[in-house]
Amino acid sequence: MKEIMDFERMRQIARNNGLDQVLDDSAFAELRLLEASKGEVICAKGERPERLYFLVQGKLKIYTTLPNGKSLLLRFSTPLALVGDLELVNGKEAKNTVESVNKSLLLGISYRCLQNTYAENSKFLHFMLSQVTHKLYTFSNLSSLNMLYPVESRLASYLLSTMEQDEFSSEEIQTSKLTELADMLGTSYRHLNRVIQELSNRNIIRKVQRKVEICDLEQLRTIAGGNIYE
Repeated sequence: MKEIMDFERMRQIARNNGLDQVLDDSAFAELRLLEASKGEVICAKGERPERLYFLVQGKLKIYTTLPNGKSLLLRFSTPLALVGDLELVNGKEAKNTVESVNKSLLLGISYRCLQNTYAENSKFLHFMLSQVTHKLYTFSNLSSLNMLYPVESRLASYLLSTMEQDEFSSEEIQTSKLTELADMLGTSYRHLNRVIQELSNRNIIRKVQRKVEICDLEQLRTIAGGNIYE
């Protein structure tokens, strides 16, 4: 990730997100503003993170890799989401991979700066507890919903979650990526291809070169059933 050397902007973003209220002065001074590009991995499964991240702009995709080598999509995170919070507390390797959907801004602080102070900061502990509780609640729901929703709904939710902010198009989906996406959505390549063709026939989406364009946003939202990955 690229560090943005604009400390006044960093401090303002941190204040706007209330971090000056939960971090002590020494930790607040150690925050860094970072920019992640589209598709950049923030934290990989099996790695030991060295920083706690606060997502302040953009969207993150969280997925896990199964023993058979396939990936399974878990959810998307929007601000103000934490990355590396569980690993900060338990000191273990990351269980999931976190990837930036498009360009994202994060505030990062090294574990070294937090480890000697966070246990004594009741406001920070309360903030962490609320974030972890929300995360566990969401994962608990999605673990069942991910398989109970039809593939059409899962694909619609995925397309909405990866949609470009300024245009009705989603990320590139070429043949190799379609196979990977089928794994992430818990279905087969053939079934997913049939669903894409069906949605295209109904003029809800259309494939243009390597991208998928959304033709009927409201209908896609209806199919997504509340955007289950959010």
